[in-house]
Amino acid sequence: MAGPHGVICHSCTECSDPGMSALPVNVPADTVKLRLEKTLISRVPRAAFYNLSELRFLWLTYNSITSVHPSSFVNLKALRELRLDGNLLAAFPWEGLRDMPRLQTLGLHNNRLSSIPAHAALFLPNITYLDLSSNKWVMVLHVRL
Repeated sequence: MAGPHGVICHSCTECSDPGMSALPVNVPADTVKLRLEKTLISRVPRAAFYNLSELRFLWLTYNSITSVHPSSFVNLKALRELRLDGNLLAAFPWEGLRDMPRLQTLGLHNNRLSSIPAHAALFLPNITYLDLSSNKWVMVLHVRL
């Protein structure tokens, strides 16, 4: 099934509609990979992906995202990869990672993060790849993972 906001095929949804300003609400529940790239989406609201419990890959790259609600990722227990590269995030809700116990890859490259709270390490137990490069670092704490 194809629509104006992306291509849906075999449990994969991709969208790069430059005019899209909100997350789609009609994504099939069995979607395993969701890519929303190069849109005008500016925020990720509470429980934004609640109906996508099968989701394993979530790419929200090169959008205009300035805020992510701490409860955005509720019910994403199968998620293995979260990429928010190339957005406008000055803060990230580290506590929200507890809703993704299988998360291995977290991409926050090229945002506006300036620091990481010391407690962030508590929410990264299974992370094998973490990209925090190209941000606006003011202070980086030495955190033992």
